[in-house]
Amino acid sequence: MQAGKSGLNKVIASSLGVRLVSDVPERMARWPGPTPIDAKRRRMIEAIRERGILFIHVPKNAGTSICETLYGLQVKHSTVDYYRQVAPDVLALPSFAILRDPVERFVSAFHYASAGGTRDRQVATPFRARYARFESFDCAIRHMEKCRDLFAMDHMFRPQSWYVTKGCGTLGVDHLICYDQIDRIREYAGLETIQEVPCLNSGRRAKVELTARQKAFVRDFYRDDYALIAATRN
Repeated sequence: MQAGKSGLNKVIASSLGVRLVSDVPERMARWPGPTPIDAKRRRMIEAIRERGILFIHVPKNAGTSICETLYGLQVKHSTVDYYRQVAPDVLALPSFAILRDPVERFVSAFHYASAGGTRDRQVATPFRARYARFESFDCAIRHMEKCRDLFAMDHMFRPQSWYVTKGCGTLGVDHLICYDQIDRIREYAGLETIQEVPCLNSGRRAKVELTARQKAFVRDFYRDDYALIAATRN
């Protein structure tokens, strides 16, 4: 029965032009009409309501650690547009997201992708085999260049701005906190009750330097992220 349900979910995902089953609600949230919510997502939304804080989980930005601290469970990489469609009331709660330097995040995503994940989490099945064949940063860059839309790549490579801005381009959270200032979370209005964030889901860390061409690609692909970070630091 479980295998049959999994197969049906994959068919639905394919029919909607997404590779991840978890992207089905995200895709539907961008269209007119209701977006279905399964039991697991209902539990996640209820945990957000109970905690009284909405955290937008941008991948590769310490989100696993923060979700565990806030909710005692993991919330999916959902966008503000998704919440606006299925649970607009949670957008009235104090909200925040973590932003990270795009080069650092890209490097982290590459290592995570090529390693198949970490001890805490694995790369999603539809992308795992392909990403395991990434031998260099250029492999990841070619993959990103070929994707016609963001649903064709895993969350770890999608722009951070995609998660925290509304379809009209306006910011959808109260606070953006830079990755190197996570320890200052409690200084923001509405976030005073957040406890110290543990270190989870941390993969290998290697000091690497992208080439000028690779950096240029990152700057262009994530140009909206750079704008958000600049505005946040100012």
